[in-house]
Amino acid sequence: MKRDEDLGLWYDPCMWNPMNCTEGVSFSVWEKMSFGDDVFEGGKGAKRYLMSTGGDFNSVQGRAWPGFAIYHEGLDIVALVSTGEKVWVLRVSGQLYNNTWTEIGVRFSLPMLTNPDLAFEGVGGLEKMGGLEMFINLEKVGHTIVPDSTARGSTIWTAEQRLTHNGRPRGKPVMMFGCHQNSELQEFGEFVGFAGTDESPALIDEVAIWRRALPNSQLNYFYGGFSPDVENIDEDQFSAMMQGVDVNDPGQAKAAQEVLEAMLLGPPTTVPPFPTRTADPLAKKSTTEWYTQDTTTDAVPTSTTLGKINSRDGKRKSILSRQDIMSGMLRTEAARDGQDPELVQDRFSLAYVAAALISSDPENVEGWETVDDWTTEEGASRTVRELEDYMLAWVGSVNISAERIDDPHWRTTYFDPNEDAMRYATAGNDMVMNVDKIPLRPIRDAGEIRMKYPDYDGWEWADAKMLWNNPRDNFTVPTGMFENIEGCNDNPVTILTAVYNGLTYTAPKRKNPVNIHSRKFRIDTKVISAKVKLNADPMLGENMNVDHCRPDPVYMKDNPIKLTFYHNEVAKTKRTLLWHSDEYWEGLEVRHCVWWNDRFGINGAWDDHGCKIIATDDARTDCECHNFGNYAVLAELLEEPESLRVAQWIMITKWVGIIIGTILLTFFAVLVFVSVIVGEMFHQIRMWCCISYMIANIIMLLTDTSLCYDRHENIALSMALVYFYQAAIVWNTCETHATFKGVTSGLINGRTSIYHPFAWGIPLLTIGFLMIVDGETLGTHPLCFISWERPVIQRWFILTSFSFVLTIIFTVIVIVNIMKVQSHNKDTVMYLKDQVKGMIATSIGMMVLWCYGTIGYFSYMKTNDMDVINMMPMFQILNGWFGVFMFLFLGLWSRRFRLGVNNKAEEERKKRESGKAYETEESPRTAETSPMTSRPTSPKGSIHSGAEDEDGAPTSRPGSGASQAAGSRPASGTSQPASSRPGSGASQPADSRPGSGASQPVGSRPGSGTSQVAGSRPASRPPSADAIPEEPEETPVEPVDAE
Repeated sequence: MKRDEDLGLWYDPCMWNPMNCTEGVSFSVWEKMSFGDDVFEGGKGAKRYLMSTGGDFNSVQGRAWPGFAIYHEGLDIVALVSTGEKVWVLRVSGQLYNNTWTEIGVRFSLPMLTNPDLAFEGVGGLEKMGGLEMFINLEKVGHTIVPDSTARGSTIWTAEQRLTHNGRPRGKPVMMFGCHQNSELQEFGEFVGFAGTDESPALIDEVAIWRRALPNSQLNYFYGGFSPDVENIDEDQFSAMMQGVDVNDPGQAKAAQEVLEAMLLGPPTTVPPFPTRTADPLAKKSTTEWYTQDTTTDAVPTSTTLGKINSRDGKRKSILSRQDIMSGMLRTEAARDGQDPELVQDRFSLAYVAAALISSDPENVEGWETVDDWTTEEGASRTVRELEDYMLAWVGSVNISAERIDDPHWRTTYFDPNEDAMRYATAGNDMVMNVDKIPLRPIRDAGEIRMKYPDYDGWEWADAKMLWNNPRDNFTVPTGMFENIEGCNDNPVTILTAVYNGLTYTAPKRKNPVNIHSRKFRIDTKVISAKVKLNADPMLGENMNVDHCRPDPVYMKDNPIKLTFYHNEVAKTKRTLLWHSDEYWEGLEVRHCVWWNDRFGINGAWDDHGCKIIATDDARTDCECHNFGNYAVLAELLEEPESLRVAQWIMITKWVGIIIGTILLTFFAVLVFVSVIVGEMFHQIRMWCCISYMIANIIMLLTDTSLCYDRHENIALSMALVYFYQAAIVWNTCETHATFKGVTSGLINGRTSIYHPFAWGIPLLTIGFLMIVDGETLGTHPLCFISWERPVIQRWFILTSFSFVLTIIFTVIVIVNIMKVQSHNKDTVMYLKDQVKGMIATSIGMMVLWCYGTIGYFSYMKTNDMDVINMMPMFQILNGWFGVFMFLFLGLWSRRFRLGVNNKAEEERKKRESGKAYETEESPRTAETSPMTSRPTSPKGSIHSGAEDEDGAPTSRPGSGASQAAGSRPASGTSQPASSRPGSGASQPADSRPGSGASQPVGSRPGSGTSQVAGSRPASRPPSADAIPEEPEETPVEPVDAE
């Protein structure tokens, strides 16, 4: 033991007075006390000091002596810290262990009473506030923050002189064990508070002091027994020490391991709460026996002893330096076949030390997270691979045929010559590992096709079953992986199986992006490892080449490794989401069975290729994998998009476009509805298309508000949005079909009502289909568009694209007929040719925005895992202004629409000039069915047939004009000439308007008036100058000779 002056304690300010302990102070003592019946008698009883530096107080007089103390007083264990002006006393009752070694630890730091809000954060907040804490066998039993008061209620005490070795103020500090003295008692040479008597002896051992308040991760230090020489060694110092070490030499390797163990694991324990060293697996001991062993073993650490590093770069360098050190220790060059079991046994314990580097210690987790940022570093998977290769090599090097001729009962802790098997087991921090070297032939001959792991009844699982969360994972390994490979089936094989509890948090965050799409994921289970290595025949040793003996891949596909994982968190995936959950963005999206593929990419990744899910539920997942390696269940986490909300200038541009488009489309719809000239079938279809798109764009404005945040409102808006967008798309398809019928059959009017069920019904059926198939995920898109699930959006775009397929087919036929006009249909083609251009332009625009695989598809699709640019800004602008484009394509590009606008303007001008309203007496039916009415009246009041518009193109419907050729199709009636139709210019006086008057010729088609000839068909709408009636489908009628 070093002297106090060598440790720097003689003139340490903290030892003089606790108020000088700027980083706090911690001290620990082991005791074995004998208590008599007097402790149960009334009153506090005499004080029995374990240790003291002179700290004391007199509450009646309000006096206090600086120092520390731990003592028994009746049934209480008391910890005392006094600065002279402040006193903290912590009493804990009932913690008496008679004739039992017990560790008492005390941690103190000056309280931070300036931040009382920390008290509301629970135990962690109280610990941040500081104060005095007591631990019994590492279990916290008491905590006080507020200093004690004098008998008069004051927290300010009268400070007395501290205790020194010579009674002078500048003397050396004093520490006493088993008794107590303060500076006042020192003047009289008195000691009080003796810990033991002849009847009740007291044993005190391993007192330790730290000039800092130990963090929770280092509370194991209270157990004592460590050497200060290696407590603060860092990676650089250890690397310098390792330069002259030959790890192939057993002695040097063992010494280096001890130093590395102290650096990574911290102090060993005197009486461990749990067994941590590998022990005899053949010994029949109960779990309880392990806790009563009186042996010195290494502690189960919770932290390294290295200093706290705050910068990310420093943490990365630190963890990688320790990894390099561990790699230097995990050497296998000396692991040659046929070695004596006793000579290599000490090599195995390095697994316990290596496990500390991949445990779930917070410093490890933070360090490996910083390594994940560097693609050139392999990460914790490198240590796992090197550790497992090390264990396979050294356990596999054992000669399982070894025996002692002079000792028939000879065996080692892990080797039994009667079984010809080496069975090693170890338990480290967050790891349990089994490595068996066994002959497979006897196992196969016994009919054991698969071997089951792990054995939870084994001693190595005693710690994990109490410390880990739900240790129930299990798996089976086939035994015939070498059976069909020549020269390999009869050899012994080394099988390594391990369960890593900490690798869940320290493993690299890399995955195969082909099937694992989400960028946010986590390992949702413990990591299980299963690896095999075939060894040479022990009788031939290294003279036998077994490099070609690798597991048969064909056999493994038929007989995979079967694993059952229990999830770290019981949670339902969103792929099996209950209807309409409000916590869609929280939790898991889907789970995958994965294995660590070290050949994927540069440094390996979690890969689901080669593994498959057999069954899964909230609590567990069953997997099958046909590769040996490390396995886990990977959970994809839902990602709420961050890039869908576009820049403010884009939003303003979209809003301006929608507002202008709404005004223009409203004008278009009103004009079509009230105008006699524009109100024929094709423009009525365009009117409904524009109204549908206009309503959809108005709903889109609502999706930019907070309404999308509520799931119910999200569903309502998204369903209305896709309904009207699809309705507009179907109306566009209806126009292409109507044009197709016009150029092929000559049917150009009276069919609008036929399209209404299709245009309004198809979107309704689509919504019903989505509700039934994907109802659980609807209303989850952040922009109120169906769902955030990719398959749901894909289905809608696929269904919508069927309309575009029909649109393309009809449009191609229309274009061909316009380019090659048939002689019998020339007038109809010329009549429709003008509006086809706008129809094609509108169709192309809708396809660009709403067809599968175009701008809208990638804008609303979840593309966080796809290498595509963000289409949403472009889509927002184009779609916002598409209403304006529709007005240009379907309205202004149409000569009939421009004529209707000009006609209305002329009427308004004449009204202003004449001062009275213009009254039209034209028959609604004639106005609808006769193309002559598409021209404004002549100055004489008659409408000239066969007229041309300002561009020279015909504006009348085919079949009209001043006269028709002989043999042309008559309209109806029996009193016209064969070449005329009712309402035409040839059969009426020059100044009369067709369809007007009280009577009409026999057989003519009535437009208005009070009488009609029997057999005539009435108009489809009441006569009105402003209403545009629809004409029934025209059917050829044979002419009837007038009598």
